[in-house]
Amino acid sequence: MKLLKSSFWFRSIFYTLLQRFSLFFFGAVSFAILIRGLDQHYTVWALYLTTLTLMETIKQGLLRNPTIKFLNMAEYATRKNEVQSSAMLLNIAFSIVAIVVLEVFGSSIAHWLKSPELTPLLLWSFTFVIILIPYSHCEVMLQANYQFSKIFWAYFVRQALFFIGIVVLYFFKRDQFTPMNMLVLQVISLAVGAVILYMTTRPYLVKGIHYDLATVKHMFYFGRYIFGTNLFFNISRSFDRYMTANILDAVQGNNYVKYYDTVGRINNMIDVPSLAAADVLFPKNAEAAETDGIGKVKYYFERMVGIILALIVPISLFIFIFPGLIIRVLAGPQNAGAVPILQLTILFSLVRPLSYQFGSTLDAIGKPQVNFRVNVLFMLFNLALNYVFLTRFGPMGAAYATVINYVVTFVLMIAILKKYIQVETINIFRYMVQTYKDIFGVIGKMKGKLSRG
Repeated sequence: MKLLKSSFWFRSIFYTLLQRFSLFFFGAVSFAILIRGLDQHYTVWALYLTTLTLMETIKQGLLRNPTIKFLNMAEYATRKNEVQSSAMLLNIAFSIVAIVVLEVFGSSIAHWLKSPELTPLLLWSFTFVIILIPYSHCEVMLQANYQFSKIFWAYFVRQALFFIGIVVLYFFKRDQFTPMNMLVLQVISLAVGAVILYMTTRPYLVKGIHYDLATVKHMFYFGRYIFGTNLFFNISRSFDRYMTANILDAVQGNNYVKYYDTVGRINNMIDVPSLAAADVLFPKNAEAAETDGIGKVKYYFERMVGIILALIVPISLFIFIFPGLIIRVLAGPQNAGAVPILQLTILFSLVRPLSYQFGSTLDAIGKPQVNFRVNVLFMLFNLALNYVFLTRFGPMGAAYATVINYVVTFVLMIAILKKYIQVETINIFRYMVQTYKDIFGVIGKMKGKLSRG
């Protein structure tokens, strides 16, 4: 546990975990209200939210990793203003493209997903995309400067406002509990979060525009691989919902999109430690790759993945044993059809912590093109699996495809990491066991102090 005891790691992971836990808490309770309040309209909201989350995650990868990487490069030590201005220009350019795609192809996307009610949501989502410009820029600058506590408060307020809004509508204005009003609440909460982020980021923001065309090009060339990686990685993770909606008939599609979205949200909750670690590890790995070499990156990777697995294995086992309880609490008994999907996929989803650190680590050591190619391969493989299994086995086909995809992904990622950072799987399990020993050791000491007291 020495890795976590240093002041940097403790503060950084503490606040990042708080941020992710607030997302987990508000996300879980909000989901429980939304799936009950929207009822048959929930599928439309799930498809909309999957699309917008996909876009937000892709954009974050495009901006965050190149910006942090370049700010830590010796070549740009005296040109940090150029890096920040270039990041803002890329941010605006991406947002314009996203708005054009949503406005021009929104109705076509809704038609392909057999959800005509999705069209107005996608067309009005341009407001979300515009406000996301300052929000994501400020978040990246705070992360680059290790100001994780400030990011936590912005996310906390954003999620809390959305949660309060849906609670008020659900209990006092049920007739106004519609997907479009959920979008309005989402935009308002994001705007408030953006203001908070801007106020706390002002000391780190450059005044004026100081961009250099060569720097913009270099960041884009580096970031294009990360952009493509995030695009294909997140599309691949959404295949179960998108392809279920497209391939199955309207009734089955509506039900099973809800089931797969429910399971996806549970997996996202379990991902809290993995995402928190990835947020902290990327800037630290980018710095370590420049100053300490691959050995340090290897150590960070193995130790952090071991710690994360130690945290989530008991949770995954509990969900595997009591899937019905989890579904009833979160989604209600009317969504019991999600139980076999959850139980089938939950244990294999232990691969997910590895996948988050895999991409973050390759980007940090300057191998984004490798990460990109691997994720294109994974996406095509997952696409083929989902199509074949959904057409052959029906609604449960996407679950079978997910299990096979996890197994193959794990084997390939370990092989690639062994090549680039000489990762040793046995070390991950050693650190996992050591984490349990440390936890029980701390508990034993606390019991000893209490008995003496």
